[in-house]
Amino acid sequence: MSSVNPVPVVPPERYGEVFDRGYAHYDGPRLGRRQAVRSLVDYSVKRAMGIRKSWTAKVVPFLLYVAVLIPVIAMIGIDALVPDFNFSSYTTYVNWTLVIVGIFVAMAAPEMICVDRRERTLPLYFSRAISRGDYVNAKVIAVTLLTTTMTVLPLVILWLGRQLSADGVWKAIQDNIGDLGRALGVGFLIAGTLGVLGLAVSSLTDRKAVAMTIFIIGFLVLQALAESSVRLLVEDYEWSRYLILISPPQVLLAIASAAFDDATLDPDSLPELVDLNLWVYVAYAIGLMTLCVLFLRWRYSPRDDA
Repeated sequence: MSSVNPVPVVPPERYGEVFDRGYAHYDGPRLGRRQAVRSLVDYSVKRAMGIRKSWTAKVVPFLLYVAVLIPVIAMIGIDALVPDFNFSSYTTYVNWTLVIVGIFVAMAAPEMICVDRRERTLPLYFSRAISRGDYVNAKVIAVTLLTTTMTVLPLVILWLGRQLSADGVWKAIQDNIGDLGRALGVGFLIAGTLGVLGLAVSSLTDRKAVAMTIFIIGFLVLQALAESSVRLLVEDYEWSRYLILISPPQVLLAIASAAFDDATLDPDSLPELVDLNLWVYVAYAIGLMTLCVLFLRWRYSPRDDA
């Protein structure tokens, strides 16, 4: 019986056409990865501030910036009119404005992170020059730039105003130059800690309202938990002083109080009650920032297809 060789089946040739639908062609230079990261930082800052959006999106960021500057102007004015009153305290300013900066982060961080997930633009970012690590770095830089303008800049203005209202301006600057360095350090720690915490929380969801609610309520719950735990246990257990570390806002306030040592907080306040060393708070804040950045890198690792 003769065998019949099967006739090979030839697959049809692939066919495709490219249509020019009138899109503008780009013949300029390719600026590469660094410029892509800079563009993402710029875009994130503008989105958080409501730039290139309707005027209603700009109102709240503007009001929050005004709210952090009003105490500075008031302190400098009172200090100039009544020098003996000694009203312009750095710790008092931080205590007044910490809530305002927290609200700003609760609004800005979800605007930077959640929208990209919700609108599914992440694959577009990662198909271009930037990597997932570049994306995280760009968001961290963007939120830190914004929060720094709300923490460092007012503290520097307050420091300058205090020197200008002194009797001998040049001597006052020389005597208090250390306060300028402390103002920069405290401002950067507050800005960095709140900023990356906001990004870490926002990376858990694609809904801005949910991220904002988690951030604000989480801070309130942690602060109440730290307050009640320390006050209940501090008299009987020495280690309970470290329970203040449960609450990031209290830690940041304690950093300002310990750094400037201007004795303006209520003696019954939590930072005054636990009386920990400044470097304990600083190490905690730096560690918290590092953990948040590592968490963000993990959330946007290659296995993440969001």
